[in-house]
Amino acid sequence: MGDCSEISAPSPTTEHDVPDELLELVFLRLPSSLHLVRAACTCKRWRRIIAHAAFLRRFRSLRASPVVAGHYRVDKLVHFSPPPGCNPVFFLSPSPDTVDLRPQHFSLDFLPSRDGGSWDIADSQGGLLLVNQCPGNWLVVFQDLIVCEPMTRRCRMIPPPWELRGHLICGAFLLDGDADEAGEPISLSNFRIIVALVYEGLALACVFSSGNDNGNNSGWMVRIPMDSLVTPHNSLHFTGQAAGSIYWSNDVHEIIALDKDTEEFSCSLLPEEAMYCRHAFVGCDGGKVRLACLDMGHLKVFIQAEDTEEWLLEKGVELQQLVSQVHGQDDGELQLNMLKKIISVEEGSVLLCTEKGVGQASVDLSTMEFKRVAPDDDRYFWPTYMYQLPWPPTIKACLD
Repeated sequence: MGDCSEISAPSPTTEHDVPDELLELVFLRLPSSLHLVRAACTCKRWRRIIAHAAFLRRFRSLRASPVVAGHYRVDKLVHFSPPPGCNPVFFLSPSPDTVDLRPQHFSLDFLPSRDGGSWDIADSQGGLLLVNQCPGNWLVVFQDLIVCEPMTRRCRMIPPPWELRGHLICGAFLLDGDADEAGEPISLSNFRIIVALVYEGLALACVFSSGNDNGNNSGWMVRIPMDSLVTPHNSLHFTGQAAGSIYWSNDVHEIIALDKDTEEFSCSLLPEEAMYCRHAFVGCDGGKVRLACLDMGHLKVFIQAEDTEEWLLEKGVELQQLVSQVHGQDDGELQLNMLKKIISVEEGSVLLCTEKGVGQASVDLSTMEFKRVAPDDDRYFWPTYMYQLPWPPTIKACLD
């Protein structure tokens, strides 16, 4: 037998000995895109694996819910005007995924300066914001738009078609583009914008598609004819987005809806019980849309009859009755000053408060379950725009 002392000890195993396939399995178990970015900063090899489109598609399929970094808050909209809202400020979500982020990471100070005004938020979708010039009054006209990605401080100017510049705008909204190779339907190079206008007294929609842009911002290729059946009139109130449609009501008690997929308008009448109430459209389970109305201490919920444009009363309840059903909570203030405002809309529910902005409560429109909600410390009740971290995560370092 040979001398055992001559046998060399095996070399220690390092991370470089782990095959790519096993590293991918490890990376797929990371909880969020932020963890992917941190892992990609370790070395070029890890960065190369993580940046590959096939890996990003697999990760996206396992992590269907993107990271919500926080939301932008804007000033109160005047006269129920449509977006934009002014003076946006970013607030981080209280989440472990955002612990290393700071509000200044999402500042909009990188946007180009505007003479006589500022850029303010019209809509948000995924990791993008759509911004417009803040008007001096409640009238918003069609001017240059900007699509920006605050996390990477990149933006694109989108000039309007020359013949529509300066016309009254009812709202501008971001839409998904086609899913890219990393599985993301919206990004700074892959998005659509739909703009609703009042043109010669009639409703008009036009669509910008980045897929038709060719790098020269001429992507207003899809043009929707004016709808002679939909007349916005002088006063148009934005009343929310739900189940793929955008809703307004006007001063003759009509509901104007714009389908974001078909890019077509439709018109129906507000129910008589809702004509003089504060109301909002809410997306609910199964793709349903409900109309929530506050009327003299009553909450009424309407649903559209199948294959018709008629809105039917589904249920109604006195708010005082809901308040009295909540046990073990101090509801004296709600009993003295009943909830009178819909201050925000979430999937399937509305958030209510008193005229003084206190005593917040949430009502589920399917079950009519009522619960008290702790108000924000700064009692903020005006429009908010959710912001998600962009996908795929930006990895700027060399991939060689």
